[in-house]
Amino acid sequence: MNPLILVYDFHKKEYGLEDNTFFQLFEALLSTPPCSILECSVKISPQGIHAGRLRLGYEQQDIQEGLLKIYDFLHEISRCKNVRLNHSMLSQITDNGRDFSGVVAIGLGLDYKTNTNDSKVKCYLIVRECPEKIDQALLLHPPLDGIRDYLVHEEFPFGIDMYFDGRTSIEIYPFLDRLDFNNTALMGKLKLRDAVQVFIEGSNLLHISFEGDGRRLLHFNPQRPTRFVRLLNNRRLSLAYSHVQILNYILSQSYQLNPISVALCLVEDEIIAKDIENISLHYALTSRAWEVGKETSHS
Repeated sequence: MNPLILVYDFHKKEYGLEDNTFFQLFEALLSTPPCSILECSVKISPQGIHAGRLRLGYEQQDIQEGLLKIYDFLHEISRCKNVRLNHSMLSQITDNGRDFSGVVAIGLGLDYKTNTNDSKVKCYLIVRECPEKIDQALLLHPPLDGIRDYLVHEEFPFGIDMYFDGRTSIEIYPFLDRLDFNNTALMGKLKLRDAVQVFIEGSNLLHISFEGDGRRLLHFNPQRPTRFVRLLNNRRLSLAYSHVQILNYILSQSYQLNPISVALCLVEDEIIAKDIENISLHYALTSRAWEVGKETSHS
């Protein structure tokens, strides 16, 4: 069994996600080569848990085919009742799926909510050494003072939100690595306060995104996820993370795969106020190594 499907089925079962046309279309795309990445997400808030958040992706050698499959998926979603997707931003940046210049990774997300109008799909891209696409993304992003101060790496990740009711928006995810964490001048310029240092110090990467009003969301890739989760001391998060630990055990026994990668998103203002109520847990698996190993064992 494809381990991506195993993780997908596990996530749906644990969080009681009822099957529908949108999940079926997502699963069909996930099951079809050359898709090799799956990320599941759980958003924890005072209102409860939202787990209808899934993302799939394609590795660099499969980008062109992957983008064409994503366009086919968007076409199928657009045919569903009461769905009005606006592809204009994505079409502008990719020239209707014909311009792959500078794109080094691509993915598709589905965020399904009971209120269909608030549901969305998101196309993720990472570009490298591609100033034209970066300029396009920044121009489409809500105005933000000092936005270019965050562009410290050649790679630039961003996502295009396409809501089911026709709304569109763009989200950027500039990142810092451990060398950047030790760059006092850079950290001062970005005004990353001492309050977040305890989380930064335990992380390999920090992606930063922005709410519409400019508030920052901090996406941590922890070196030791278990320790990071314990530090947050949130009962719902601990339970969600225990599911990840179970999956890691199943995958290590059945597929000899590396552990699932984990990221956690926190609201900067909540960290500073020492009142963390909104947490997103993301856990991702890449199955390319499993596919290669399977082919080798059968040769």
